[in-house]
Amino acid sequence: MPKISAQKQSWFILLTFSWCFFVISASTFSSLGVVIPFMVNELEWTWTTAGLGFTFLAMACGVSGYLPSITIKNWGIAKTLFVGLCLLTVGFLTLYATHIPATYFLGCILVGMGYTFVGAIPGTYIITHFFVKRSTAFGFYYTMGGLGGVAGPLIVWLANDALGNWRLHWIITLTLIASSVLLMWLSLAFTDATRLKLPPKDEEKTTQSNVYETRETWRFRDALRTPQYWAICAAYTSVLLVGTTVNSFSVSHLTQIGVTFALASTMLSLEAFCNAMSRVIGGFIAEFFEPKTMLQAALLMLAGGMVALSYGNSLFIQVIYAIAIGFGFGLTFLSCTVLILRYFGSGPYLQLFSTLNLFATVAASAPYICGTMRDVTGSFVSPFLLVGAMPAVVFVVVSFMRPPKLVREAGKTASVSPPTVHNDTQLTAAKEL
Repeated sequence: MPKISAQKQSWFILLTFSWCFFVISASTFSSLGVVIPFMVNELEWTWTTAGLGFTFLAMACGVSGYLPSITIKNWGIAKTLFVGLCLLTVGFLTLYATHIPATYFLGCILVGMGYTFVGAIPGTYIITHFFVKRSTAFGFYYTMGGLGGVAGPLIVWLANDALGNWRLHWIITLTLIASSVLLMWLSLAFTDATRLKLPPKDEEKTTQSNVYETRETWRFRDALRTPQYWAICAAYTSVLLVGTTVNSFSVSHLTQIGVTFALASTMLSLEAFCNAMSRVIGGFIAEFFEPKTMLQAALLMLAGGMVALSYGNSLFIQVIYAIAIGFGFGLTFLSCTVLILRYFGSGPYLQLFSTLNLFATVAASAPYICGTMRDVTGSFVSPFLLVGAMPAVVFVVVSFMRPPKLVREAGKTASVSPPTVHNDTQLTAAKEL
C-alpha cells in the first residue's frame, strides 16, 4: 500500500471523516424534522406518532452509544464503520418502504444505531490520535456536521419537489452515506499506523497556558466519580433536548402560527448554518480560552432561543431564534467534547464520550413529550418553554464547576505526571486502525 506523509495522513483522515459526519447529519436529525409533515399528511398519523419516531431515533443513538467503544477496541475502526453502514442501509430502506408506524419506528432505531457507529464517536476518537491542535480539528469536524444540517432540508426539497416523492430522500442519503464510508475506508488504507504509535506533540507549546489542561493520568472509573463529568453530561443532554425538539417540530410550529413552509424551513437551515459556523469559530477560540466560559454562553443562548421560537410571530424574532439556537447548539456540543479532553486527558476519552452519549439518551424523550403536549394543548409553546428551561438550569450548575482533582484510594491524591500537553502516550493508533 502506498504511504503518504504523516501530515497528509492526518488531513486525509480529517477530511473523509468530516465528510461522513456532514452526510450522516444531513440524513438524520435535520432532515427527519422536515419529512415529518409530509408523513403526517400522507399517512394520516398523529403528531405523537411522528414525534415518537424521532424519539426512537435519538434513543437508539444514546443506548447504542457505548457499543462503538467496544468494537473499536476489539475490531478496529474499519470494521466499526462497516457495522454502521449495514445498520444504516437496512434502516434507510425500511424508512423508504414504511406505511405503518411499526416499520417507521424500526427504521428510526436502525438509523439511530448506525449513526453512532459512523458518527462522532469514531470520528472524534481518531482525531485525538492525529492532531496536536485538537480543538481546531474538532471545530472543523463539527462544522462539517453542522453544514450537514443545512443540507438536510435541501435534500428533502430535492426529493419531494424536484423528484416528486419525499421517500426518495432516504435513497439519496443512503447513496451518499455509502460513498462516504468508502472514502473513510480508503483514508484508513493509506494510513501508516507504525508512524502513529505515539500521538503527536506540540513542540512549540509551553507548559504555561491560559487554558486549563490536566497533567494527571486519569482512568475511566476515576473520571466517573467526579461531579464535573456529570455536569458536562447534563450540558450535553440539555443541548440534545433542544436540538431534537427544534429539528423535529420547529417547522411544524412555525407553519401552525402562520409562517410559510418555505420560510420555516429556511429558518431551520439558518439555524443549522449558524450551528456550523459556531463550531469552527469555537474550535479556534478553545485553543486560547477556557471552554467552560464558552459553554456558559452557549447554554444561555439555547434557553433564549427556545423562548424566541415559542413566540416567533415576526421575522426578527424568528431570526433571533435561529441564530441563538444555532450558535448555542454548536458551541455547547464542541465545548463539552473539549472539556472532557481538557479535564481528563485522552486516555479514557473513548469510554467517557461513549458514556456521555449513553447518558444523553434521556434527551430522546423530548420529541415524544412535545408531540403529546401538542396533541393535548394544540400548541407547541408549552413544551418549547419546558425544554428551554433545561439549559438554563444547567447553566447554574456549570457556573460552580471547577477543574477536577484526581483522588484515589483512601482519599489520597494521585501523583501528577510530568507537565505535558497531552497525556495519551499509552494509546496507539496502530491498534485501533
